[in-house]
Amino acid sequence: MESAAELCTIITTTSPTPSNPSTELISETLRSLSEHAPELRECRNIIVCDDYRLGPAPKYRSGVITEEGATAYEAYVDSLRQLAEGSSVALEQTATEPDTMHPAACWRTAEVLRLEGRHGFGFAVRAALERVETPFVCVVQHDRSFIRPFCCAMKLFAAMRRDNRLKMIGLPTTTNDPSKYARAAETKLSRMKVQHPPFESLIVAPPESPELQLMPMIMWHDSTHLASTDYYRDFVFGKRNLVSRGGFIEDKLGQQQGNDLRELGWSSHADYGTWLLDDGAPPPTRMVGHLNGKRFLDHADRAALEARERAAAAAKREEEESREAAGGDTAEASADSEG
Repeated sequence: MESAAELCTIITTTSPTPSNPSTELISETLRSLSEHAPELRECRNIIVCDDYRLGPAPKYRSGVITEEGATAYEAYVDSLRQLAEGSSVALEQTATEPDTMHPAACWRTAEVLRLEGRHGFGFAVRAALERVETPFVCVVQHDRSFIRPFCCAMKLFAAMRRDNRLKMIGLPTTTNDPSKYARAAETKLSRMKVQHPPFESLIVAPPESPELQLMPMIMWHDSTHLASTDYYRDFVFGKRNLVSRGGFIEDKLGQQQGNDLRELGWSSHADYGTWLLDDGAPPPTRMVGHLNGKRFLDHADRAALEARERAAAAAKREEEESREAAGGDTAEASADSEG
C-alpha cells in the first residue's frame, strides 16, 4: 500500500505580508497541518516564495511593497530556508524519538522555492507543480490554518483514483460550510438560471468511505484543497488559459466556471470537477480558517506598522486637501479674469 508521501505533495504558497520578517504566520499554518492532518506529516512540502514589485505604498494583494518591505521579505525568505534546512538538526538535538509537536517538526519535509518575478498565487502553484512527482497535491496558502482534525486524506485519494469525476476537493471553510452549502448552491444556480438535477442526487458518497460526502462545488475556491496533479497541469493550466499571471486561480477560472454553467448547463461541471468535503462534523463545520497576518507582529513591529499606516493616511489626506485647494485657486483665478 502506498504511503501518503508517495501519493501527495504539499504546495504552500507565501508572499509579502505586514508581518515580515517574522515567520510565525506560516509556522502556525504548518504547525496546524502537522497537528490536525497527521496523514500528511511525511509529505514533501514545497514552500513557494513569490516575488514582488516595488512601489511607494504597499498593496499586498497585488504584490507591491516598499523598499523597507522588500528588505523585511528577503529576511523572511532567508529565515524560511534556515528553518527548512535546520529542522532535522534541531530535532536530533532535542530527542531520540521524533517529536511531532516540536516547533521544528513541521519544517522537516519542507523545501523553499524562491521565484524570480511576480507570479501571483496561481502561477506560483504552477511553478511548484514543475517539481511535483506525486499523483496528488494539497495546496495551502500561508495564512490558511487547520482548526480541527483532517484525518481522511488517504480515503479521499482512494476515492479520487476510483472516481474520475473527483478532480479537486475543497476543505470546509466559513464561506463553504457543508451544513449550509446545498441550499446556498441551489439558490445561486437558480439565480444563474442553470437547470440541474436535485442537488441531493448530485452528492457523491465513496463506496469505500460512506461516512464521507462530496458535494459539487459550483465555483472554484482557492482555500486549502486536494487535487489531481494531472488535472492541474492539463486543465487548470491547460490550453484554455484559465489562470492569469499575477492573480488567483478563483479570479479567472472561477468566473469561467460560472459562465460555462450559464451557457453550457450543468454538464459543464464535469470538466471542472470541483467538490466540497463533508466529513460529517457538526456545525460549524469549517476545517480551515484564515489567519490575520498583523496578529503575528511583535509589539514594536505592530506599533511601527500602525505609525506607517497613520502617516500614509495623513499624507493622502494632505494630498487631497492640496488638490482641492489648487482647484479652488484655479476657479478663483478664472473668475477674476472673467471679471
